[in-house]
Amino acid sequence: MNPIFSRILKALCTLVVAGMLSACGSSSTVDPFKPTRVIGLGDGFNDSARAIAPTVADQVAINFGLSSAVNMGQPTTGVIGDLSRQIGLVPGGFTSGDLVVISVGTMDVQARASASSEVPELVRQIQWLLDRNVTHVLVMPILDVSRTPWGVANNFEQGSAASTNSTGVFNEEVLSQLAANFAGRSPNRVIYANSGTSPISSQFLGMTASTPIWVSPFNCLKRASCTNGATAETSLFDTSDTYLTAAGNKWIGNLLYNATAQGWR
Repeated sequence: MNPIFSRILKALCTLVVAGMLSACGSSSTVDPFKPTRVIGLGDGFNDSARAIAPTVADQVAINFGLSSAVNMGQPTTGVIGDLSRQIGLVPGGFTSGDLVVISVGTMDVQARASASSEVPELVRQIQWLLDRNVTHVLVMPILDVSRTPWGVANNFEQGSAASTNSTGVFNEEVLSQLAANFAGRSPNRVIYANSGTSPISSQFLGMTASTPIWVSPFNCLKRASCTNGATAETSLFDTSDTYLTAAGNKWIGNLLYNATAQGWR
């Protein structure tokens, strides 16, 4: 197993130990959580304008039987430092029935921000939510920016090792700080969705490798560049961007939902 994914799984098991995860080789009966509202924070994966729908938070909401999420993400300004502002704009404040889905960090990586400087702010905002009745926070890992069409077009860290490039360092820092601050709490309140039961990073790396390992229904990285009859439903990206197609958001949202089996349902 790739060392970074091994560390991710081990630390995630620590992070959600209160839920007795199946991913850690244990099982337990849990009281299932069914949110009354799903709130999407962060960047364009939870775009407040829903320019690409569903958002990843929408798809999580749909899997929980809701019609959609309340999306507050900003596709052009949604860095970690913007979370506080977005949180302040959530209509009606927060309740214990809310599930907060955070997709953030992509633009921090694009700006070559320091993970050790930025990730503590993510931790502070999660703690702020927990202090105000939120009982379930689900955090999406960053998709390797160097493998996106934007990364290729801008020659961003091309050929870099996934475990040590900017995305890998950011994801590792998120994992480390979430574990340090929220591991061992009972009940489990925070899930970092990058484990063996929700392998978002590894599946994305597989599909963007020089010899892609496609996950159904995908067969194309960027539709404009494919000559195999790819459609919007089989392409990860439409343009030279870091944000996915609607089909890509559905895929990520389903993996995020799968991660909630780790002690929440």
